[in-house]
Amino acid sequence: MNADLILCSPQVVTCAPGSAPRPGSQMGQIGVVSQGAIAIEKGLIVGVGTQTEVCAKWSGKRIYHKGTLTPGLVDPHSHPLFGGSRVHEFQMRARGATYQEIHAAGGGIWSTVQATRQASDEQLRETTAERLRRMLTHGTTTAEVKSGYGLSTAEELRHLRIYQELKGGLPMELVLTFMGAHSLPQEFTGRQADYVRLVVEEMVPAVAAQGFAEFGDVFCEVGAFTVEESRQVLQACKHAGLGLRIHAEEFNHLGGARMAAGLGAASVDHLQFLPPEDFQALRQGNTIPIMTAGTSFFLGMSQFAPARGLIEANLPLALGSDFNAGSCLSESMQMAMSLGVLKLGLSPEEALIAATVNSAHSLGRGQQVGSLEVGKRADVLALNLSDVREWPYHYGVNVVEAVYCKGVRIG
Repeated sequence: MNADLILCSPQVVTCAPGSAPRPGSQMGQIGVVSQGAIAIEKGLIVGVGTQTEVCAKWSGKRIYHKGTLTPGLVDPHSHPLFGGSRVHEFQMRARGATYQEIHAAGGGIWSTVQATRQASDEQLRETTAERLRRMLTHGTTTAEVKSGYGLSTAEELRHLRIYQELKGGLPMELVLTFMGAHSLPQEFTGRQADYVRLVVEEMVPAVAAQGFAEFGDVFCEVGAFTVEESRQVLQACKHAGLGLRIHAEEFNHLGGARMAAGLGAASVDHLQFLPPEDFQALRQGNTIPIMTAGTSFFLGMSQFAPARGLIEANLPLALGSDFNAGSCLSESMQMAMSLGVLKLGLSPEEALIAATVNSAHSLGRGQQVGSLEVGKRADVLALNLSDVREWPYHYGVNVVEAVYCKGVRIG
C-alpha cells in the first residue's frame, strides 16, 4: 500500500496507548520502538512499528531522522493574546515584591488589560501569531488559548474572534477558552457582584452565541473571585454548553478545585496549594489536574503543586506552559517538562505523558492527538536526541529538529 510519507528513526516514542488519560503508574509507560517508523497518509497515521514492519506494508517517500520521534506536544494552558509588556513588574519582583502586592497596586493582570484594550486587531493578530509560531517551533502542535485580557463583553468577543481568525492561518490546532472572569476590571472597583452578573448574564451567552470558545475558565483566588462567584461563572458556562476549567489553589487553598470537579470540570489548573483531602474530588469528577511549574519558578515561589501525591493517588497529571504576560513569559512546553522533573518530581517518562496524552485528554482531543497511533493526526516531532529521557535533562534549549503537523514538515 502507498503512503504519502514514512518517517524513520532509531527511536520512536509512541506514548501509546492514548485512548484514555494515563493515571498513576501508567504515566511511566511511553512505548519505545527501536529502529521505528511511522507511515502517514492524508495527514493521518496509518502505520507505526519497526522499520521492517512498516516498510513491508507501506511504500512511499522515506525520511530518516538521526534522533528520536515523538508525538507533538499539547499545551493545555496558555494566554498568548495580550498587549504591552510587564518587564517593569519583573524588575519589581527581582527587588522583592510579590505577585499579589503588584496586583493590589494596580499592576498585574489589569495593566495587561489596559494595554490589550488599546491594541488594534492587527497588532494583536501579529504579536499573537508570532508567539504561537514560537510555540510551534518548540514542539507544541496543539494549544489551548485563553481570552481574559479584555474583561468587557466587546473585548472578550474581539479576542476570541482574533484567535479564530488565526486558526485558519497556522498549522497548529488551537482550542479556545473564554476567561472573562480573569480579574475584576478597574471600572468595576467596589462592584464585584455587578461584574460577576455581567459575566454570567451577558458575556457567557454572547460567547456561546459567537460559537468560537469550547471552554470557560475562571480565576478562583484571593483578590480575584471567590469560590461561590467562581461557581456561578462555571455553572453559567456549563448551562451554555461550554466545557469547564479553573485556575485554583495557586496562592491559597480556597476549595475552588474541589468545587469545579464537582461540576465536572475537564481540568483544574495550578494547584500549588491543593491539599491531599481534595484529591478524591478530582478523581470522582474525572477531572485532570494541570501543573504549571513555570509559574511557581518564574514568580520565585517555594511552593509547587503536589505532583507526586496526585500520581500516588492514581490521578492523570498534565503539564501546561501557562505562557502569559506577567507570571510566566515562556512559550516552551519543553521548559515545562524540565521543570516538571526538576521541581515537581516527575520522571522524564511521566513528564512526556503529562505533556502529550493527558494534556490532549484535558482538551477533549485524546482521540485525535497526544500519541503516535493509527488513525490519529500525524503531529510528530523529530528531536536532536538519541534517548527521549535526555529531553528534560537538556533544559533551556530547543532540541526539536523538525515539526510535522498533519504530516507536513513545518520546520
